[in-house]
Amino acid sequence: MSPETTVDRTALAIPTVGGVRVTDASAAAGGVCWTLAATAGGLSAIERALALAVLVLVPLGAGMVATPPFGSRAGQLFAAAVVAQPVAAGLLVGSLLVESGPLAAALAAPWVGVTGLLAAAALLRISDREPWSLGEARAAETVLDAGLAYPTVASVALVMFHLDIVFWFERVIILLTAVHFHYAGFVLPVATGLAGRTLDGEDRLYRVLAAVVVGGPALIAVGISFSPLVEFVSVGGFTVAVATLGVYVVGRVVPGRPRGQAVLVGASALALPVSMALALGYGVGAYTGNPVLGLDIGTMVALHGSLNALGFGLLGVVGWRLAVPSRPGTNTEDTAPSREGR
Repeated sequence: MSPETTVDRTALAIPTVGGVRVTDASAAAGGVCWTLAATAGGLSAIERALALAVLVLVPLGAGMVATPPFGSRAGQLFAAAVVAQPVAAGLLVGSLLVESGPLAAALAAPWVGVTGLLAAAALLRISDREPWSLGEARAAETVLDAGLAYPTVASVALVMFHLDIVFWFERVIILLTAVHFHYAGFVLPVATGLAGRTLDGEDRLYRVLAAVVVGGPALIAVGISFSPLVEFVSVGGFTVAVATLGVYVVGRVVPGRPRGQAVLVGASALALPVSMALALGYGVGAYTGNPVLGLDIGTMVALHGSLNALGFGLLGVVGWRLAVPSRPGTNTEDTAPSREGR
């Protein structure tokens, strides 16, 4: 049996509650909590997007990355993150409901621990294999690992926001950084990696798009921090690549998926070109000083943010959960609802 098809007997199953994966149970409970918090009116649009990510998208997405479960070292760290995630996510949402300050920072701090565990698991996975080979199967796993690692930046940014550590930025930029690295840094890499797991044979276009998804969020952050020109170029390249990815998924991936999943994943993918067009327009306006089509930051939060959170993020993550493609060589596919020992 080849190394690619050998069963990892050290793999640790995702913890369960009543036979249901903790990641799935947490996402379901988180969805109820998010609906209540969003309708109560205590959260801004930015905060609602952040709450949706930590309550629903991260647990559901992380569970899919670990299908089938990771090996022992990475699996131990991942399991610890999964167990801590529901409480840490709830505390984070609590930090958004109280006034920013030491108390809010303390409530948000456990999320730093959860994301740190996920990042450590990703680094162990990378160290156990060649991180980037000529086949898109390895590219898919690398982009998934990037998705597990990036939320650490988001969690630290939120603590900084609550402590008013903003350097030379406006406070809202720090909060948007926390949102950015949950969506562009987590949801997008996870969706990209899951799409890659469905592919057969080498696909150079996928590898290029995956590389942009891995490097784009960090490069954009560097540009925003230090150079308007780097920001303009990185935002432009990233938005074009992500829009192309949406079209690629619709044309290459969706036709081979089950009907219900195809509808949701296809709709999610189609939201990407629209959302990225808005991002590109805003980037041009920020670079030139002349907002394009009135795309100020408030409009971007309302339009781009809603498309990313609900159109791309929620539809995509729920869609992929209906039939989760496994890592190459495992020959298994997990379908919702997830119960261990079926």
